[in-house]
Amino acid sequence: MTRSYPSSVRDRAFARKVADTISAYVRIDLVEERMFPASTILRYFAVIFPVLLYYFQANFFQMSDDAYTLILVGAAITAGLQDALTALTQRLQFAQERGTLETYLVEPVPWALIPMAMNIWRSLTGAMLACLMVFFGWLLGAPIRGENLPAALLILFLGIAACNAIGTLAASFLILFKRGEPVIMLYSLAAGVLGGTLFPISVLPDYVRWASYLVPHAYVISAERQLLMANPPHDALSPLMNGVILAVFVVVGFAIALYLFDRALNIARKWGILSI
Repeated sequence: MTRSYPSSVRDRAFARKVADTISAYVRIDLVEERMFPASTILRYFAVIFPVLLYYFQANFFQMSDDAYTLILVGAAITAGLQDALTALTQRLQFAQERGTLETYLVEPVPWALIPMAMNIWRSLTGAMLACLMVFFGWLLGAPIRGENLPAALLILFLGIAACNAIGTLAASFLILFKRGEPVIMLYSLAAGVLGGTLFPISVLPDYVRWASYLVPHAYVISAERQLLMANPPHDALSPLMNGVILAVFVVVGFAIALYLFDRALNIARKWGILSI
């Protein structure tokens, strides 16, 4: 099917098309936020409860402030990465079920741009949720090193980018097979144990620990603990090394995921799954 656009759209510079596409998806998300304000407010308010849960749990078991902070940082980072991991497949599946997926694909920009543009707002809100959880934990007495916040935010956004790459890979399966859950579910199960959310990965036996180095969550959580905790675990990689590994994963992961996403869309069009 041949797609034609008005000359005012077709002749725009590529950078302008990219900026317009990103801003359009962000506006869509902002409209949805305004349409359901109660849901938005409750979503941010709900982050207080896991912080309180871990706080009272730490008091009950007479855990030290360092142990509470270790759990708090791990839980906050995991919650912050969740949106980047799942939001794209949720939105695409919603569009598939309602027959509106093709409307996302008729824009005069490369299809590889769409996953990144569609997930920007949810990635930012995920980062906000992680920051709110750490802030509430600090109010409850968790010793947080504020001087390292800029570096901690950089690591967090590298982790969000890595999870976006995994979400894009899952979206490739979703386009062809109508389900992206196997990829997301498999990764989430692995990250829950191997990422070290509630404990440092050093407590894992050697025959399991090696698999932690395949999970981006492990690098993000480890680096954040090194940066934010007053007495972090001493047997972890340095924040710089974690950041370098995450950056490599982002570049390689996105290159593979975006290629597969573009191929999946082209195959779906040839098979008649997509009507464009």
